[in-house]
Amino acid sequence: MSGVVVAVLAVLAMLVGGSPALATDPDTPRVEGKRVCGKTESTPVAGGRYEAQNNLWGANTPQCITAFDTGFVVDPADHRKESGPASYPSMVWGCNYGNCTKGTPFPKRVSELAGLRSSWAVSVPPTGDYNVSYDLWMDPTPRRNGRPTGLELMIWLKNTPRVQPIGSKKAEVTIAGATWDVWLGAIDLPTISYVRRQPTLEVRDLPLDQFVADAQRRGVAKPEWYMTSVQAGFEPWIGGRGLTTRSFSADIGTPAPAP
Repeated sequence: MSGVVVAVLAVLAMLVGGSPALATDPDTPRVEGKRVCGKTESTPVAGGRYEAQNNLWGANTPQCITAFDTGFVVDPADHRKESGPASYPSMVWGCNYGNCTKGTPFPKRVSELAGLRSSWAVSVPPTGDYNVSYDLWMDPTPRRNGRPTGLELMIWLKNTPRVQPIGSKKAEVTIAGATWDVWLGAIDLPTISYVRRQPTLEVRDLPLDQFVADAQRRGVAKPEWYMTSVQAGFEPWIGGRGLTTRSFSADIGTPAPAP
């Protein structure tokens, strides 16, 4: 029996055993069973439109993801970080450390992002400390290699109580019919984080361009900069096994109406 078939059967057995909400979900994608365990390893999904990345950047605890059409399951992961994220297993659309997804529009000028939106559905385990967050990266140049140097813009859909963004809360804003706390801070580059007051595990056609526009109004994003990628994933501090992206999509189309 081939290794791929074994991997598929193992994932299916895990799902039937009741792992996070996928076994009985009628929208469950077809499981491809591509297992990724390297710290910086990723694999193309959805015909190469996106990449699913393990991104184990903040710890040495073992972690793997198993990718399917437009998502992935984290297993194993038993992190024990008390002071920050262990990793960011995530979907990537765009250019990330020299790896650009198929047909990506990025890098793209911040001034040309009208209509940028995304849909994303996740499942989370009953225990652990983590956030569920988009990560939008910007650079003063059309960078394809290395870490962007302009701005990290995060959109937090859910977080456990112990997990907070970089910096401190500075304001509140209403976007897409929800109230978001706006946090500003910096470590090696400025970071603006939008934390949803009412947590959610699913968004449909979330207007990412409106968050970028708000960041421009606050002076932390520059219209002449370039967005290099849109990423959507989890930052586990404690635990992490069972964090699941059930489906993900992103596109640039007709701009959503202004709030």
